Amino acid sequence: MRIKVTPEDFRVCELLEFTPDPGGEHYVHLLQKEKLSTQEAISRLCVVGEIDRSKIAYAGLKDRQGITEQHISIEGRAFEWREQGFRLTPLGRTATPVNSKMSRGNAFTIVVRDLEPFEAAQVRRSLPSLQKTGFPNYFDDQRFGCLRHGQGFAMLQVLRGDYESALHQLIASPSPRAITGDVKLKAALQKLWGDWEACLRTARGPVYQPMFEHLCQHPQDFRGGLEFLPLRLRVIHAFAYQSFLWNRAVSLLLRGGVNSAQRLRITTLAGDLMAWKYLEPEREQKLVAMETPLFGPDGQGGSEPFRNAMLQELENAGLFPTNFAENQVPGMIWREEPRAVLIKPRDLSDAKIEPDDLHEGRVKATVSFSLPRGAYATMLLKRLFAPPFYAEDADRRARGGGRSEGERSYGGARYRGRAEDRIDGGGSRPRPNTRGPARARDGASAPWESTMDEDLDG
Repeated sequence: MRIKVTPEDFRVCELLEFTPDPGGEHYVHLLQKEKLSTQEAISRLCVVGEIDRSKIAYAGLKDRQGITEQHISIEGRAFEWREQGFRLTPLGRTATPVNSKMSRGNAFTIVVRDLEPFEAAQVRRSLPSLQKTGFPNYFDDQRFGCLRHGQGFAMLQVLRGDYESALHQLIASPSPRAITGDVKLKAALQKLWGDWEACLRTARGPVYQPMFEHLCQHPQDFRGGLEFLPLRLRVIHAFAYQSFLWNRAVSLLLRGGVNSAQRLRITTLAGDLMAWKYLEPEREQKLVAMETPLFGPDGQGGSEPFRNAMLQELENAGLFPTNFAENQVPGMIWREEPRAVLIKPRDLSDAKIEPDDLHEGRVKATVSFSLPRGAYATMLLKRLFAPPFYAEDADRRARGGGRSEGERSYGGARYRGRAEDRIDGGGSRPRPNTRGPARARDGASAPWESTMDEDLDG
């Protein structure tokens, strides 16, 4: 099962609502792009249109893989441009810049290739239950590049007060996947670590030079060193671990609220997670009504069942309130943010099954749907192909195998092709180091399994 084999296989159209204003200062444009990230497209636009970057606004970022349509606004002027893989078309004027509050989400048309016929049949069987009861709004692998590139969760080390380990993970842990010059630099810094004068001579530039100059003068001030890293990098790594904990807390919550016969397994870079095939109507209503925010130390924690699950995950990681009060780095401070736990796709089409023209003897499935902002289309695809939660255990026992892959690694199935373009899991990866009580694997008894009905009561 593969996605994004060609740009045409992954189409995304941003759904935006803005109030037209003929006298507005901000000109709304449709940006259509291929093989360009949003930031790359805007940088290109600034050059060809001689536009000040500060005058451009957008509602959200779009991936470079695929063909995407999104909206941007330019203050003070309209601009039209066409070139290969890049098109900008003026739509109208508005009084305010384009922003995330204008977004209703995204419409997707996705081709899943390299399927066995029985896998395509599973897609069609899964569509009715997906439409009826939705799927968990988990963060998907795109949020966890730090795991794909072998860095681990630097934010966890920050919260533990181990600033040196956090800094080392961010700038001196070469990726096992990437092949850029940055990998060679990180490998060199890994060998020179602690000799800050040598690191300064090796890593020049606006990011590294001030940081290593600081470490030369203050060799043990790793917290201060972290503050020299780009703010965007710090924020991304803070969000990654916050999202990881949210995923784990939701999966733990669902153990007590999903009937064992309806449990499905979603495999991600950061571990196996629980989903459902069908939900009883009353349980669906409880999930929809439940408050399930991203964790912030100053927040209320949401509804009690979810708050209990999150506190359990924090304890499993060896984290307590004092960690958040004592270990703070600017740009890596969490705030509580709302996030719905259950998502239902809109405009979900029937799957179109055809012979796969790029994989002999295989078939491809095309599906179209819309999702609200912040939901992952790849997670919907994983739900379509999700096996029963215990299927892998049963298969391994039948073959005389030992523990399930989910017990031994983050991931389960093997990849064919790019990791980020697979939808059936990841290869073997070590779990992040987590102090505290041993974590119960999804499918095992939850800490409050004896009161299952209370877990979704809110």
